[in-house]
Order: sequence, then structure tokens, then C-alpha cells
Amino acid sequence: MSKLVAGITQSPPASLTKAFNHDKVTPSGPHETKKFAGRCHCSAVQFSVSLPVASLPLRSYFCHCSICRYSQGTYARMGVILPPGIEPDWMGGSMSEKVAEYKIPGSPSPRLFCSTCGSTIGGVGEDGTTTGGVPVKGQWCMMVSLFDNKFWHHCAHAFPKSVPGGGLLDWLLHPGAAAAGAQQEEILWYTPDESDFSVAAEPEHAADGTERLRAECHCGGVSFTIPRPTQDILDDEYLRKYVSPLDSTKWKAMLDLCRDCGRSSGANVVPWMLVPRTYKSSEPTVRGFCGVCGATVFGATKHREPTAGQAVLNVAMGLLRAPEGVRAENWVTWRAGKHSWLEDAKAYDEEFTVSLVEGHRRWALETYGEASEFDVV
Repeated sequence: MSKLVAGITQSPPASLTKAFNHDKVTPSGPHETKKFAGRCHCSAVQFSVSLPVASLPLRSYFCHCSICRYSQGTYARMGVILPPGIEPDWMGGSMSEKVAEYKIPGSPSPRLFCSTCGSTIGGVGEDGTTTGGVPVKGQWCMMVSLFDNKFWHHCAHAFPKSVPGGGLLDWLLHPGAAAAGAQQEEILWYTPDESDFSVAAEPEHAADGTERLRAECHCGGVSFTIPRPTQDILDDEYLRKYVSPLDSTKWKAMLDLCRDCGRSSGANVVPWMLVPRTYKSSEPTVRGFCGVCGATVFGATKHREPTAGQAVLNVAMGLLRAPEGVRAENWVTWRAGKHSWLEDAKAYDEEFTVSLVEGHRRWALETYGEASEFDVV
């Protein structure tokens, strides 16, 4: 656990009501509203929300718990909770016809995702549910990256102690990064003592004794292991491009900020590990997401498959079960000096993007003495 996380204490319920936007009530009299449209990656699920202009911006949150990581494939769930009484307006019956539901015991609401493309949509609080002593019945939580335009300010973090190795949190809240991101509000914390949903990961080995890294979604429907780079990989002119240039026992890793990944995962950033398709999955065919829990699992493009035997996949790192922590630093070298689709991401959410990129870069400099800028092909 990082020093930053170790010193965190939970905000009182009175402050947590801000994270749930309970103070952003709809005025009783005539008032101006603004509509914000959103959709999943394939556009099968489309919706809009109408918010009082006086309530803007809303506050958004990051949930760092293992449930969110494993059911989404990202390092954190990035959501905005709509004020009480405000609901999404679903277009063309997309809510009832295209949205799948994943129910987790003890969770305040089922997790909703597009049954076609896997985009995490959000959920609505059920009867009697509370979070941190704050009632959330009937309140909708929507993933921020699905909206066309930003109407929120990032200020809350849930289950920060559930992230071995720091995850996204230390990058976002690095002292230099926070200043660069121009945070305007106090940080609100939800970190209950009774449970932080931590999951211990153990080292794994294949039958021949070689190391393996487990990747598994929350429901366990998709589970596989990743090997270290082998000599065959290092001897292959194409596949060796995906081996770390600094350590031939590691793969390359990157943060992807493109809007397509944001819509397909439900988060503004997806951490990818690039590996050849040399393993066997628990499912007979490769899928982009788990059809049961909705977790983003793979990303693949034709330009990374010059031949049938040279296919390279992006593996969503939120699913990894690395004993050293969620960043899997014993298995990957991070590209921290260069970030994909940076300008597009800044145009969409500059506050988040600048904080993350600067924190990621500074972390690499402090940890490894350099922020690598290698190509990811």
C-alpha cells in the first residue's frame, strides 16, 4: 500500500452526500435545463439526461475496488451519480432490449452493460441500499465516458485501500499531477473499515514450471494465463516488437485514452498489456468482453496480425492477478513518457487527462529513473 493510500481516512456521511450529488436538487420553480446525450460504443444503447443548469457541474467518483476492476477490465470505475429524481431518458427501448444485468450480492445495484458491445452503462440503487451511510435508493449512476460532453468534476474516491500497488490512484493524486489537473474541490473518500474488497493474488506456474500471470473477469467466465516472452517470441522479427525494450522477460504496457476505448469499457482510460495470442482461454473463441459480467477482456486490430501465427492482443490489465499489485510491474514495462490519443482525451476531459498523464510520467521518473516512450506498433 502506498504512503498516500495508507494515510487516507473516510469522509463523514455529511460530506459523502456531496459525492452522491444530494445537494444538487432540482429547483421547485421554473428553471433552465441542459440535455447531455450518451451512448455505448455500438450505439445500441442510447440515452440522455436533462440537468438543471444551476446544479452543474455534478461531482463524479472513482471506485477502485476489485469488483469494479474485475467486472470492467479497467483500473477504476468512473461514474457520476445523478441527483435524486433525475433519470436517464432511454431512446428507442434500448434500456429493456439491449442492456444486460450482472447482480453481485451486497452491491447497491445490479451492473448494467450493453449486451452487444459490452460497454458498462451503470446502475440504479435498489430499495434500502446505502453507501457510507448515505441512501442511494432510486439514484442512477452512469459511466462518465459514455457521454458526448463533460458536465462533472472529479472529486471522490471509493475503496482506495483495495488497490495493491496503487493502481490509478497514485498517478491521479501525485502532488504535481493534482496541481496540473487543477482540482477545484476537496477530495471525498469512502473507505469502510469492515471491507475493502481486496483480493490476494498468488504466483502461478505452468506444468513445466514456467511462470504464468492470471487474468480473470469477476464472474470467472473468462480466465487465462499469460507466459513470459519465450525464445521463440524473441526470435520472431514481428512479435519481439511487443517485448519490453528494457527487460526481455517483460511485455509492453500502455494507457489508452482514445474515445473508442472509453465508450467500449465505460472508463476514460484503459490500461493494456500487449501480448501474442499464444495462450488458451477458458472459452473456445476470443471475445472482446465477458457476456456474463460485462468485463472488457481483449482488444485486437488487423494491423497487429500480419499472419495467422503472429496475432497480438491488448489484454485489459484491470483483470490481472499479479501478486506484486495491479500494475503488474514484474511483468510489464510501462510506456509513461508517451500516451495514445492524448489530444482527443484532453479535448474531452482535460482535468482528468492532464492529472493522469503527468502523474504517470512523474511516477515512472521517480520509480525507474526514466519515462519510456517506446512504440506500441
